Amino acid sequence: MSALLEVKDLSVSFETRGGVVRAVDGLSFSLGAGESLGIVGESGSGKTVSSLSILRLFGLFDDVSVSGKILFEGRDLLRVSEAELSRIRGGKIGMVFQDPLTSLNPVMPVGEQVAESIRFHTGASRPQAHRRAVEMLDRVGIPDANKRCEELPHSFSGGMRQRVMVAIALACEPKLLIADEPTTALDVTVQAQVLLLLDELRREMGIALIMITHDFGVVAATADRVLVMYAAQPMEHCSIHHLFQRANHPYTEGLLRLVPRFEHQVHGRLHPIEGQPPALTEEIVGCPFAPRCSFTLDRCKQERPPLFRIGPDHESACWLAAERAERETLPDKPWKAV
Repeated sequence: MSALLEVKDLSVSFETRGGVVRAVDGLSFSLGAGESLGIVGESGSGKTVSSLSILRLFGLFDDVSVSGKILFEGRDLLRVSEAELSRIRGGKIGMVFQDPLTSLNPVMPVGEQVAESIRFHTGASRPQAHRRAVEMLDRVGIPDANKRCEELPHSFSGGMRQRVMVAIALACEPKLLIADEPTTALDVTVQAQVLLLLDELRREMGIALIMITHDFGVVAATADRVLVMYAAQPMEHCSIHHLFQRANHPYTEGLLRLVPRFEHQVHGRLHPIEGQPPALTEEIVGCPFAPRCSFTLDRCKQERPPLFRIGPDHESACWLAAERAERETLPDKPWKAV
């Protein structure tokens, strides 16, 4: 069965006053119907730009260069017309943005904002769209949805505004949902509620999910597979089981050891990854993680490693990937979300 989404050798760069920023460099992955993929990395790793590229959400005046292919249901989204893409955005591919307060129209009732997408993509009448909007708001857990759909976004809490964003994204029953750090500004309890809601609706509606995050707790709660990015490049791609049991790339291991665990309170402090990510305006020679890695070889500084396949569902961009794959599991106990 063909993949719902295939990203092939995607590269994205921006012209800025400081030079050309290579935001994504040679990214490839695929996603089947109903699957979920978590894209993880530090700020500036390219994870958000990679998700925006799928829907070409760069703005009309951004000086951006994009190469590669983004095949959705066999069609290259980088080459379809803007009119065609506007039908796909919100219709077949929904997106939940990081900050719902700035994503929602502050002077339009939330019910109308949900209904607007329904009318555009389905041709429903205003009464039909209103009924569907109330149904979706109720479905995402907005209490007294029929009444609250007339209220403006500022009258909702952060968690409820994010639920409204989920309702808008899923109102037309898309085949793919992209969630860009949807729980960043929420407290821990509300984060758990939103993640549970997304996972329940995804499974119920059979939707594929791309979850953009820097939080391994979010990954553990929502993803079937994980793509780890660093300095605009893919570092490791594996199943959620392999991520926590047999992480291969030194960068992935470093990130996992930064996750707070109960035993850290007893045995000592967290161990940060020393150094800083490279500037994306400069040409990167070799492995981008080499200056911060404890296992660096001369080859690492001279040649960029490809993604080596080290298992049926495991790839790692490390020259030592095969040797590291023969080790036992990580010394620390695998971390799991509560």
